[in-house]
Amino acid sequence: MAAPRILAVAVVVAALAAPATAAADQGGAQGHGTTAHTPAKAAKASTLLTAAAHVGRRYWGAVPCNGQIRFVARSRLAPGMHRDTDAWVTFDSTLGANNLGAPAGSYTNCVVALARWRWPTAASMSADWNMLCTTMIHEMGHLLGHSHDTRHGSVMVPIFVDGSSVPSICRTTAPRAVR
Repeated sequence: MAAPRILAVAVVVAALAAPATAAADQGGAQGHGTTAHTPAKAAKASTLLTAAAHVGRRYWGAVPCNGQIRFVARSRLAPGMHRDTDAWVTFDSTLGANNLGAPAGSYTNCVVALARWRWPTAASMSADWNMLCTTMIHEMGHLLGHSHDTRHGSVMVPIFVDGSSVPSICRTTAPRAVR
């Protein structure tokens, strides 16, 4: 069994999700790359985030936030977040910021942020594709209104403790460099 991997969804203000080395445009979303080491490395990270987001849309058969999602890599954890948090979402809704009780169709200003410690480089994203892909599916699930599910093997479990939650679509869609 792999060491426990925590995928905690922290409800934080979107502004706390920056800075980032790469962000990917998805369905017209406004992506913003900052402080990338090189344009090529930022582009590779962006490509991997875009690929993982595409798998997430296929998995759910839906596009959250009307396709307007900003994907941010290398985010610093906000104060109060558990140090093992891999990723989180932030959004506005008719019931206020980050309220999963609101209708998912009302979500705007959607951000999927990936923790700096988990995937600091495009190479680490590529090497850990199954977890990156599973994490993206999980976070997109939140943007579709799904809350955590404690059933073993669910993609919506709050803590991934082994590979049982990795959907087969992640294993079969890994970018060529990962296979």
